[in-house]
Amino acid sequence: MSSQCNKKLDMIGRIDKLKTLRDFEKCALEESLDYYAKLYFSAGACSTSTPKHNEDAFNRYKIRPRVLRDVSKTNLECHLLDCHVSCPIGISPTALHCLAHSEAELATARGCCKEGCVFILSSSASRSIEEVATEVSNLKETPPALWMQTYIHNDRSITLDIIQKAESFGFSAIVVTVDSSSSALWKKVMPDEFFEMVSPKMPNLPSLPRLISDNSVTFEDLKWVVENSKLPVIAKGILSGEDAKAAVECGVSAIMVSNHGGRLIERVVSTIEVLEEVVDAVNGKVEVYMDGGIRRGSDVFIALALGAKAAFIGRPVIWGLSVDGENGVRKVLQILKEELLITMQVAGAQSIEDIKRSMVVKI
Repeated sequence: MSSQCNKKLDMIGRIDKLKTLRDFEKCALEESLDYYAKLYFSAGACSTSTPKHNEDAFNRYKIRPRVLRDVSKTNLECHLLDCHVSCPIGISPTALHCLAHSEAELATARGCCKEGCVFILSSSASRSIEEVATEVSNLKETPPALWMQTYIHNDRSITLDIIQKAESFGFSAIVVTVDSSSSALWKKVMPDEFFEMVSPKMPNLPSLPRLISDNSVTFEDLKWVVENSKLPVIAKGILSGEDAKAAVECGVSAIMVSNHGGRLIERVVSTIEVLEEVVDAVNGKVEVYMDGGIRRGSDVFIALALGAKAAFIGRPVIWGLSVDGENGVRKVLQILKEELLITMQVAGAQSIEDIKRSMVVKI
């Protein structure tokens, strides 16, 4: 048996000893991800400092518990776009899971669905829409929400094809990434051969170059997506109240506050810092989600207290996937669930609806 196989077996054998998402991060970066995978999944705008800013911003918020509340039956369950889920934690669209594990998005989808969470499949995934939908439909468990991400491409037929396939294969929402133009600074940290290596690995994007974003896209194009989708549309990448209002006017059903994992530009505002502004701007007309920097259950609690209906994770899922495939994904989600449950109990919240803004203060 090769040393690489031995190392993999050692990691799988000690997965129960990984107690936090930081443990998974350390294991993934030091042992289970290869050079290109580490570089790609860790990449931010020119460096790793911008993604780190998303994490650090949570430290400016503190939880103020309410005491002497009956939390003996604390419940994490909730509804997202009328879909019942086990908790307000989901998986953000992330490309190329094949770089982390041989089963790629199939393992991620299984793990996520078995935990009763929302899984957003990236249009830049290394497995097709059909494959992932079939994998989930074969599960014994009643699958929760599968959402499909897309860009608004120069060739609108590519976007339309992704939407129509998602509709026909049982996905329940379309997530439109609105913050990604043809330029992004994360590409500067990647060697040229990386793009040649991964280009054939994205079956949902049939033409080259694979990421064909359109710099001329406006809110009218977002409205076009809404008009051409039978499914609810979520605008992902909103970072201001003004843009949130404009997206609502286009007819979207939800907004995801996101800065693309800090991969596009340097010194971009962190997602948790603008969450309240976006929530206030939409004024309850649509649901608001967020991603970026979630590493603990307390982070999820803070996001919910500030008005998010759910918090989504990207990189931590890759860490779990690389360590032990489906089981690693499940363990990462289980850790966050447990930490959120304990945080809620100590803070005096028996249900997700009990989490209020007054339970969080900014310092």
